Amino acid sequence: MNRAYFEDYCGHGRYEGHYLDLSRVEHCIEIVGRFGIQVNSVLVLGTATGQVLRHFEEAWGVRPYGCEISRWAHTRITPRYRRHIRCADMRRYVPTLVREGRVFDLIFSNALVYLDREEIPLLLSLCSRVCCYFHFWSSTNEDYEPGDTHRVTLAPKKWWGTAFRANGFSATRSPYLWYSDINRH
Repeated sequence: MNRAYFEDYCGHGRYEGHYLDLSRVEHCIEIVGRFGIQVNSVLVLGTATGQVLRHFEEAWGVRPYGCEISRWAHTRITPRYRRHIRCADMRRYVPTLVREGRVFDLIFSNALVYLDREEIPLLLSLCSRVCCYFHFWSSTNEDYEPGDTHRVTLAPKKWWGTAFRANGFSATRSPYLWYSDINRH
């Protein structure tokens, strides 16, 4: 994902002008607050140019850790946040966190749709070992963003729910927030 991807994000224009609607970071913060979940650490898988990171610091006073695969996007993350964000593929980054024994209160990602369907079970299984909760709200067959031609796995919400449940997560009252069967507080 290069500069052109972020200059015309999902066919809507510059990422910076549309990230709030498409990332759903505000929903994540609202639903976590509504459920009374204490958040002291956040992991963002697919940070893009870093705008979402500021929202977590403002809401909970934490500077997120995470990764972004695009070198172009990574260089646009402000230095204040970039020191915690690796320019890396989540498929390699999350196993490193498992080996290090890291655990975060929350994973925020809507980038799973950029992975092949066959890669998702292993990644979710590893994620269940490094988080307590996982917020995932991304394009499905039911609410697809047709302007994003980089999305690989477009599946119904039911498929995503089954993938989370089969790989170490249980449902909450929200269809977008999952808790780890291993690390639930």
